[in-house]
This record gives sequence, structure tokens and C-alpha cells, in this order.
Amino acid sequence: MNKAFFKFLIKLILLVCLIWGIFAVIARNFGMYIYDEEYASYQQTLDYINKNNEYNHTLIFGDSVAKAGIIPDLISEDTYNISMAGATTIEQYYMLQDYLEHHEPPKTLIMMYFIGANDSIDDFFWHRTLYFNCLKTSQFREIVQNGAFGESEKTEAILRFLQYKLCSPSIYYAAIKNAMFENRYDVNKTEYETSLHNKGQHYFGTESSFAPNNVTITGKQHFEVLPIIDVYMQKCMEQCAQNGIQVIIEQHPINASTFANMSNEYKEEYMNYMKSLAEKYPEIIVNTDYNICDDDWLGDFSHLNENGATKFTLELKEKYSEYLK
Repeated sequence: MNKAFFKFLIKLILLVCLIWGIFAVIARNFGMYIYDEEYASYQQTLDYINKNNEYNHTLIFGDSVAKAGIIPDLISEDTYNISMAGATTIEQYYMLQDYLEHHEPPKTLIMMYFIGANDSIDDFFWHRTLYFNCLKTSQFREIVQNGAFGESEKTEAILRFLQYKLCSPSIYYAAIKNAMFENRYDVNKTEYETSLHNKGQHYFGTESSFAPNNVTITGKQHFEVLPIIDVYMQKCMEQCAQNGIQVIIEQHPINASTFANMSNEYKEEYMNYMKSLAEKYPEIIVNTDYNICDDDWLGDFSHLNENGATKFTLELKEKYSEYLK
């Protein structure tokens, strides 16, 4: 190889580094301009957790069923919803960890997760949690150490994480390209301001009624909980106990069609898991009954619309009045 080739190689490496650096700057600093509208809700929640220090008596904690279904202002003026779409106990454990670094511990935490999302770390973990940079490197390292991935999967998972953390152009190219032809900033700005005004609460389904059954639940014969999700459920319970936080585990509303089409085994096995948590952590409150709602509560297959969220929140306020301000 001659001298000219080495010069060419160095220039090529510098060009790749320059392009990669541009992608990294854009991905980390101009999210409101390049990502789809779901980003705004994520970012508003993260900003509140990490940049605000106000006190909240009650926190809403969970995935999208909690984010859509519980309206903070209907509970009290010092209630906030830090749920996140697609989140499991894994992400929420670290979000509460970060929250407690900037805020006093709340008195009460209402936890609610989609019944059918306990058996996998689905695409949301990669395509939302890591894509939107919601986890620190130290937190991901701890997730790996706690057994989220099998021995044969660890190397691939770590390399995949590094692609997100280092803003690989192969991952962020599509968002940047699409943003060139869409005005994503205005959409995200509106979504961010709405989420801020609603104290983290955000609707996903907006139909006036939804009658079909939820096949994500009814399509399964047996209930299973992924071991790593159970590990982090227990870590959440311990985290709350250490900080004097009263935990209430609530069940998200499902319509009659969904309940009727769930297998008896699934119904029993899911509630047995809930009961096992109540037995292991007697200081927490666990609702071990299904919440069956009218079709006009649902805006899609699993999320409450405004009518359903309003009625459900008011029910919670009355039911747990002893623990809510």
C-alpha cells in the first residue's frame, strides 16, 4: 500500500467521523424537529423528572394505560403522571430512581400496567426507550447484570445499545430524512405543551367507544411474567419501601368482550401473580379484581378515552381517598 492510499484512508475515516458526529448532534439536540409525535410525550416526562424539583404527594406510574387512564388534576393539584408508553417495570424503576434524585419522595404511588405486556421486553425498549435516550449507560449495564439477556444474547444486546447511545447513522437516518419533508417541530411542540399542561397525562385512543375484544390478551391461553420484569417489579417495591412510599397496584379497565374472551387459566394465573405480590409485600395495596368497563370508556383496544379516564380517575380518588390528597 502506498502513501496515497493511506491519505485516502485517513480522509475517509475523518469523513465518516464527521457524518457520524453530525448525526449524533442532531439526534441528541434536535429531537423535537426530527422524531415522530410520540417523542414529545417522552421528552416532557424526562424533563419533568430530571429538571424539576417540585413536590408531588401522588405519582402515577406505569405504561400507556396509566398515562392515558389517570388524570392528575382530578386527584389533586400535587399529583403527577410519570408513566411512559411501552414502559415496563424496568424503565420505570430507573425513572423513579432519577425522580428521587431531584424530588422529595411522594407519599403515594399508583402503579398500573397493561395486563398483556408482562411476558416480553418488546420493541418499545429498543425503538422508544433507547431510541429516545431514556436510559443512562450505567442503568443499561445494571439491566444486563440483572439477567435481562441470556448469555448468548448479551454481546448482541450491548452492541445494539452502543449503536443507540453513540447515535449510529443507520438508526437515526430515517428520522432525519423524513423530517426534511415534514414539519415535525410544530406537532411535537403542541404535544409537549399538552403533556405539560396535563401533568404528564396523554391520550392515545380517542374513539368515542370501542367494542372489540383486546386480542393481545385474549389471544393467550396462559399468563406469563418475564423473569426480568418480575425482578424489577420487586426492585420497584423495595425502592418504594426504602423511601416510605405507599404503593397501590391497580388494574386497567377492560371491556366486557375482552373479559369474556380471556381464558379462565389466564384470568386465574394473572390474579395469582397479583396476589403473590400482595403476600410478599404486605405493606402495598393490590387490586386483585378485574375492572370491567363500558365500551364507551375505551378510545381503542386498551386505552381509555377522555370519558373513561375521567370516570376511572374519579373512582380511584374515592376508592383510595385515605391515601390521596
